[in-house]
Parts: sequence; structure tokens; C-alpha cells
Amino acid sequence: MDFYGDGEGWRFAVRAESPGQVLAAKCWVACLSVRRRAFRIVDLAVDSFNYVDGVFDAAGLTGIELGTNMRIRRQGQVVTVDALNNRYGALWTHREASILSVCIKPANKIAIS
Repeated sequence: MDFYGDGEGWRFAVRAESPGQVLAAKCWVACLSVRRRAFRIVDLAVDSFNYVDGVFDAAGLTGIELGTNMRIRRQGQVVTVDALNNRYGALWTHREASILSVCIKPANKIAIS
């Protein structure tokens, strides 16, 4: 299952290869979306996808009439959770400890669903 993200105008997908990796894939998408420049994932890509991005940047359009919308075809990379974990370490194992440390038991043995 692929989870798509967008970081600093660049789109990518993180692939969960098993149901156990779904949460880790979502964590990676969030992390890559926020701190995209801190990670190099182009060489980790196992697949790619094409998308069209509508861009209008007046400073970069020389000789084009202002008000013209440009559609640019780009390519995004698909990277697996295992590849990210192998290169940068598993996010979920680090998160699990912090989640457990802030959990508290319900008062008066009331079950919370």
C-alpha cells in the first residue's frame, strides 16, 4: 500500500509492504513532508510515478505572457519502509517508547475505547 506525501513542492510515496508497516509508513510520510531536505531518498526509490503540477512563477517565466498557467510534468519516487528504516533508522521504535511514557492508566478502572 502506497502513502503519498508532499514535501517542499516535491511529491513522493512511502510503500508499506505488509500490514505491520502501515503505521510506520504514515510516520515516514509525516516526517518526510516536514523535513524533506534532511533525507536523500532518490537513490532508495524502487518505483516512480508521474504527476502534473500547475506552477506559476512570474520570475521564472521569461517570454511568456503573464497570467498563463503552466502545467509541468514531474516524477515522484516510491520508497519502501524497509529502505528508509535501513538507512535512517526505524521511526516507530523511537516513537513507541515516547508514546508509552506518556500513557497513563484510566482513573477508577474505567475502560476508554
